[in-house]
Amino acid sequence: MIRLYLILLIFFLFLSGCAQQTSPQTAIYDDWKSQLSQQSNWQVEGKLAFISPDERQSANLNWQQQEQLNQLILTSFIGTRVLALTQDSHGAKLEYDDDVYHDINASRLLARLTGFNIPMNSADNWLKGTVNDPSLQVDELGRAKNVTWHAPDGDQWQISYADYQQYAGFWLPTKLTLKHHDIKIKIQLYEWHFD
Repeated sequence: MIRLYLILLIFFLFLSGCAQQTSPQTAIYDDWKSQLSQQSNWQVEGKLAFISPDERQSANLNWQQQEQLNQLILTSFIGTRVLALTQDSHGAKLEYDDDVYHDINASRLLARLTGFNIPMNSADNWLKGTVNDPSLQVDELGRAKNVTWHAPDGDQWQISYADYQQYAGFWLPTKLTLKHHDIKIKIQLYEWHFD
């Protein structure tokens, strides 16, 4: 009987040790916002809903940035690729409907071919919630709540951050909504990764 208890005790200690090793870091850096804004290599997965007076579309998203390279891939819920938009210092490339299109401006290229108006330029700042603007409203933890963000192309977006998660010492947005005129984009983010 003692032997059985000993085996069970060792088993539960082993399980609790494994659980502690795989739990994410929950301690937040004191200067998490400045450290997060300096992260130039990241990837996030989630869902996106594009809502306009004429249509409502939704897709899974995989958005990643590697230094100057920014790539957004949208897939249907069954995993079929809808589009792949890549932007670097030389311009933008959109793979859509079995064709490849080029432009200097990624947002303009996306809107022209798909009707989706998503502010791709400087997405690094608004997507991570590190946007800095006089209109920025923050919560008691210093996390972005609302901001009127001015895209480099002159468009003005109202961005609301509804929820955050702790990961790798940062507060990272998990739910945000962007509004521009009669366009609304709802984004739900599941998993952030940093290099």
